[in-house]
Amino acid sequence: MGSIIINLGDVFLIDTPPKDKHFYVVIAKTSGDKYLFVNLTDKKNITDHSCVLVPNPSLPNFIVKESVIAYNFAREWNATELSQWITSGSPIPKSSFSPDVLLQIQQGGLISRRLAKKYKTILQKLLGIL
Repeated sequence: MGSIIINLGDVFLIDTPPKDKHFYVVIAKTSGDKYLFVNLTDKKNITDHSCVLVPNPSLPNFIVKESVIAYNFAREWNATELSQWITSGSPIPKSSFSPDVLLQIQQGGLISRRLAKKYKTILQKLLGIL
């Protein structure tokens, strides 16, 4: 796989256990060449509703039902690490969120009880809150 470019708001289809394919959204640069990714999943599977995305024309067309960001599954990857997890045959990136939706996801991370404190601090700095 060639070099992957990572941009904030990009969505990647990742092969992760237990059910293989999951969407992960890039929401912050953490350090050096690493980025913070959060999981996008079906609303019925998660109790943390800090960020709910309702299908509408401004969202990628693969969001067909209410979805949430599962902040407890946050991961840090660089491009090399990411390339090992991308689902074979998936476009890279799968899609991208608009700056407004990205901000909604970042702000959801600040209020979520499931996102690690170190990631909240990164988001606070990114959003100019610290």
